[in-house]
Amino acid sequence: MSNETTQTKIKDAFRELTVKHSFSKVKVADIIAKAGISRMTFYRHYLDKYALLEEVCFDDFNLFVQIYEKNSIWKNITMSILNVMRNNSRFYKKVLECEDAKECLFSALGRVSCSYTGKTAFPGVYSAWDGTLCAWAQHDFQETPEEMYLTLVLNLPIREVLPDGELDRAIQNYENKTLDQFRLEGN
Repeated sequence: MSNETTQTKIKDAFRELTVKHSFSKVKVADIIAKAGISRMTFYRHYLDKYALLEEVCFDDFNLFVQIYEKNSIWKNITMSILNVMRNNSRFYKKVLECEDAKECLFSALGRVSCSYTGKTAFPGVYSAWDGTLCAWAQHDFQETPEEMYLTLVLNLPIREVLPDGELDRAIQNYENKTLDQFRLEGN
């Protein structure tokens, strides 16, 4: 059996067990039994179930490359990730319900960012993703990926969205608004 086939069997067994039980209850022994492989074979491919989860998420989040290629725009990448999560909602709901699993998910997001940009996002960006994704999972992924994209964008820290010069101008504009201007904008 090829390495790719073995890894696919391991990942499929892991996904199925996580959906059925939850990440915290899945043991490596369960994955081994479900995949029909030896303990040595599992550890030849993965350090532990955390490394396996990170790899599963990383693979899922990288699917955008097949559609948009490597130099895609942020919106397309984000929409791809959101669509993957919604299409695998039972799995990602279980992942987002467990703090240890969530850490692996965000590590995979960081790896995606680093792979294509050479850096990871600011911590505030991960907070925006965390809040947005957890709320989405709690609502059983009912909202569309498009709606969640808009929510995510609105939750992003402003410094991530605006370059320094524009940010300075936006802050000055905000600081110099009168109460009447705020009232007019609110209508």
